Amino acid sequence: MTLTPRRASTPECAHRAAVPGPVSSGFVTIEIRRAVPDDLTDVLELVAEYCAADGHTYAVETATAGVEPLLHDDRHGTIWFAHEGERPEGYAIVTWGWSIEVGGLDVVLDEIYVRDRNRGTGSRLIELLELDCRQRAVKRIFLETEGPNHDARRLYERHGYTADTSIWMAKELC
Repeated sequence: MTLTPRRASTPECAHRAAVPGPVSSGFVTIEIRRAVPDDLTDVLELVAEYCAADGHTYAVETATAGVEPLLHDDRHGTIWFAHEGERPEGYAIVTWGWSIEVGGLDVVLDEIYVRDRNRGTGSRLIELLELDCRQRAVKRIFLETEGPNHDARRLYERHGYTADTSIWMAKELC
């Protein structure tokens, strides 16, 4: 699945991005902002829920090793964090790559998870991460979904993502 949008990989740019606004739905306001180191516990809680919902194994050491560097600077990617007051509501994680095929920076929308769906939070997360990617001159956004996750694909399709003919393959190195 794909899309398009400057590479900022220095700590000075760590929390630079368009200022996100709140998402209001009825009587609730969801705030979305770049995640910071103090959000580690809340983000890990959401990652555990994401893994359970998607049928992935959750290992706190692995999740911490993956999340923690993204909270300190944007050298490897960014985390957008949604919360309702003090309650964590969701997140989206984007990690950087490089592609000869597209002529530059591409990214993977590695994970997106929202606790309470159908309130616009997932759409707002996508809109903000796309805006940030455009500001970084990202050429393409990749993402992957599990076969049975039709709801996620419908969300992505509403935002202009299309199925790609590529088949992703993987090999664990350690």
